Parts: sequence; structure tokens; C-alpha cells
Amino acid sequence: MSTAQRVAALAAAATSWYAAYRLVWRQPPLRDLPPASPAKSFDAALTAAAAQVAQRQPGMRPDAAPIVLTHGAQRDRAIVLLHGFTNCPLQFKALAEQYFARGYNVFVPRFPYHGLYNRAPKELAALTAEDIVRTGMTAVDIARGLGRHVTVLGLSMGGLVAAWLAQHRSDIDRAVMVAPALAFQPVPFGAMPLYATYARYALTRFVWWDPVNKGQAPGPEYAYHGFHLRAFAELLRLAVLVGEEAGRAAPKARSLVLIINPTDESIDNDGVLAVAKRWRRRGANIAIYAFPADWGLMHDLIDPCQPQQQTERVYPLLIQWSEFPYYVAPPRAG
Repeated sequence: MSTAQRVAALAAAATSWYAAYRLVWRQPPLRDLPPASPAKSFDAALTAAAAQVAQRQPGMRPDAAPIVLTHGAQRDRAIVLLHGFTNCPLQFKALAEQYFARGYNVFVPRFPYHGLYNRAPKELAALTAEDIVRTGMTAVDIARGLGRHVTVLGLSMGGLVAAWLAQHRSDIDRAVMVAPALAFQPVPFGAMPLYATYARYALTRFVWWDPVNKGQAPGPEYAYHGFHLRAFAELLRLAVLVGEEAGRAAPKARSLVLIINPTDESIDNDGVLAVAKRWRRRGANIAIYAFPADWGLMHDLIDPCQPQQQTERVYPLLIQWSEFPYYVAPPRAG
């Protein structure tokens, strides 16, 4: 083989490798995302929030609408609470009320295709990473009018969205990621792009959270019994993109809090901590906390309606970790 032939063969191999990389490994970037558009006043924020509450997707439970709790005017603190995959704003209702009692204005948005009466909905297969990021972006826009300082706190899928928002928005004072879906136990962290591609192109199917009890599994009546593989592919895609961005640039949010559950049955904590290390190498202001392992907490440690829940001791720590060290409690009445 001549030198020219060898060069041509190498070029062809490199081209084939790059094509395979783009097809199998590289995840599609997010597209058609709206720019940040913070509400310019409390009234504008309240109008935007009310419009979201009034939206009704076919088959949606009325009590699964977004939650808005305000003190009638802009406060020093506003908080956005982002619910988990296959749950709905009701997951955060009790915690939202505790933040409200502490003086916060609170907004809990609903992610698309969540909160439907059908607890094994085909609609969930249409969920995209763009859908959940847009929801988070709009929620922060609203919160900017509700409070002078904004905290975003999310669990699981909500924690993943909080991580993306922290990476991209400088008007977030604190992003709190609770058991964030940045890495998953069944999926090797280093091979997440491959799994994301497989799940995106595989035949869509419904996966039961409890494959034994299926639709009879205990839990909140407003949470789904499982998820569609196609929707899970979008969580994997977003997790890969956030992980890659964490290695390239520091997050724009002023501070980050990562909260780990050592007995989480769904999240790969080592993978999540690997992303946190990337942020730290980029100079991020990030604090990491962990619940006591001997508590034996389940993945959904927020929803009071989950079996074996321990919110009476989880909530105080969540509030403490989300507020320390910059929060100053409002004066007591009287």
C-alpha cells in the first residue's frame, strides 16, 4: 500500500469513527430554548404564575396544577421547588408550606405530562429535555419577580434541572440539588451517553417502578406507576450534557448545594460526586451534605405520601442546608 493509500485509509477510518461518535456517543444539544426573561415586578410574576396554574392538559388532575404561595408582595426570598420524574407539584406541597411559613414566596411548577389521572400514561413518552429545561427557565423568571433573592431546589429530575439552571443562570442565588438525576445506579457513569442513545432509539416501552406489584404498588395516588423508556432517555441526555458542561465552565449561579442520600436506590452517588468535582475544579462555590446512612431513606424523601417516609426529620435538614450560610430569618411577629 502506498503512502497516499495509507493516508486515505486513515482519513476514511477517522471519518467513520467521528460519524459513529456523533451517532452513538455525542448527545444532541438542547434546541429552541427561550432566553431568560425575568419578571419585572411582583404583579407580572403573579400574572405569569396564575397563567400556568390555569393551564389544563387533557386528563390532568386539577390538584396537580402548579402551586403558588405568596405574601401579597415581593419578599426578600423566593424559592422554586422542582418535583421529580413521574410525580407532580403535590410532592412538594408540604415542604412549600414550610418555606412559606419562613417568609418565602414559593412557586412549584408542573413539568409537562405529569399529574395526569392515568398513572401509566402514554403521553409521558413525549417528554423531552427541552420540555423540562423550559419549565425550569420559566419558573426562575417568575421567581425573579416574587423575591429579591432566588433559591431553586429540586429532587431527582428536578435536581437535574436545578443543575442545568445553575450552570446557565447568574440570577440564581442558590441552586439546591437533592439526589439529582445526574447519574443513575443501573447505568455505568462513564457509559451514560451510550445508554442515552440506546434508550432514545429503542422501541419505547413502559417500565414499572415496582415490576412485581406494578399498578398495585403503594405510593401517592398522583404519582405514576412507572415511566416510558423514551422519556428516561431524555433525562440521560440532559444529565450527560450537564456533566460535560460542568467540565468546561463554572456554574453561573452564586452558590450550589448538593445533597446526597447514601441509601438512594436510584441515583449513583459516585457519579453525582464526579460531576461536583468537575464544578469544584472550575472554582464553583458548592457545599455537599449527606443524610445519615442509618436513616435508610428512600429515593423520594420529599413526598409525605410515600411509604416509610421520614419528612419530620428530613425537612429540617433540607431547610437548614438550603439556607446556610446566607439566610437571615425574618423577625418574629410581635
